[in-house]
Amino acid sequence: MRLGKLAKLASGQRDTLHSGMSSLALRLGGLVSTFGLGVVLARALGPAEYGVYGLVISVAALAMTFALLGTPQLAVRELSVRSARGDWPGVKWLIRRFGLAVAGASLLIGAAAITLGLALAPPSQHLPIILGAMLTPATAITMLCAAQLRGLGAMVRGQVMDILGRPAAAFLIILALVLAGSPLRATDALWVQVAVAAAAASISVTWVVRLLPAGTKPVSAISNAPWLAAAIPLGLVDLMRQVDGTYGVILMGWFASAEDLGIYRVALSCMMVVAMPINILHIIQAPAISRHHSFGETEQLQHMLSATSAWMVAAVAPITLAAWLIGKPAIVLVFGAAYADAWLPLFILCASQLAFGLFGMGPILLAMCGGERHLIRIYAIAVGLGIVAAIPMVRLAGASGAAAAMIISTGLTGLLSWRYGKTVLGVDSTFLPLLRRSARHQ
Repeated sequence: MRLGKLAKLASGQRDTLHSGMSSLALRLGGLVSTFGLGVVLARALGPAEYGVYGLVISVAALAMTFALLGTPQLAVRELSVRSARGDWPGVKWLIRRFGLAVAGASLLIGAAAITLGLALAPPSQHLPIILGAMLTPATAITMLCAAQLRGLGAMVRGQVMDILGRPAAAFLIILALVLAGSPLRATDALWVQVAVAAAAASISVTWVVRLLPAGTKPVSAISNAPWLAAAIPLGLVDLMRQVDGTYGVILMGWFASAEDLGIYRVALSCMMVVAMPINILHIIQAPAISRHHSFGETEQLQHMLSATSAWMVAAVAPITLAAWLIGKPAIVLVFGAAYADAWLPLFILCASQLAFGLFGMGPILLAMCGGERHLIRIYAIAVGLGIVAAIPMVRLAGASGAAAAMIISTGLTGLLSWRYGKTVLGVDSTFLPLLRRSARHQ
């Protein structure tokens, strides 16, 4: 029996390593593309136009989170368990229901944004508002399909379009326009993003449909109706997570100049390097967390959580140190002297990711194990305190103040999630159990 558990654990580790390497390759490609796109746009647009572009992208991402209604995390959680049990009728019903809900919500939000924007905003802002509204449904459908693919075990296809396909295509198109000598404005870059997002959504839907077995009709909605009760809390969690990542941009746009906003946007773009290992581990481990919890495999779940936390810290710590030591000359070399002040916000943002990594998979653990309602309270406390702290800090220190507020919100999210996992779920999401186990064996 013990040998069987060890063999299963070893098999799970091999699968995790394979998925991790595939995700790493995709993330590296996406990182190069996204970072390259940021560099080209920052140099071609200048701080003011780049700030406008970044603000529209951030607001569109926030609107997309509303439109998704919490379905991505629920799709990973439910589809991974249902497909493992062979419940393909239930899988098909959920996929269809999620798709209709997200498409309808996206269109409503986009229409409302355009109506309000045309009525209240000055004419110079109308086109960016319309483009942001057009971007929302395409990116929402792509993200939903990506989550559905991951829930069904297609980890590579569940990441390739959102992580690599969209940024790579946008980067190549923008780069071609710049090399051709075309004058570029923020609205031009947004048009490119809209076209690429529409193509990515179409491809993603096709992949999901092809992955489903033929000949099985969806079941009646009667036995599956409670999905909305779980989706709404998860949607609120996604919304608060998105607010946590964008409130600095929004407050910078409100209280600071367009140039300062562009500098902060550069710091956020560079932070993708340090966030990449954390994002990879969150994506590939979420379905396994749901399965381990559903089947009562606490020992395997604890081992996976502790190992994941150790990997996060080992990956993020040296990058944070590098941001302090060589961040400024690196930013000047890549983006230009106009963005030199972005190095300090970058280091602070990296420190916030390190604080988050110390607590491992805490928030994902709650989302995958039915603790989404408690996770709402955690994000409400953490993000609320972060925003309250950010308002005076942005006024006093600009981009560095906005970045410092992220340490408060991100650190509290990790701490409170870890506490819930330990007291309610009986598992420790940090790497400390690994240290204790090593000490006992010495």
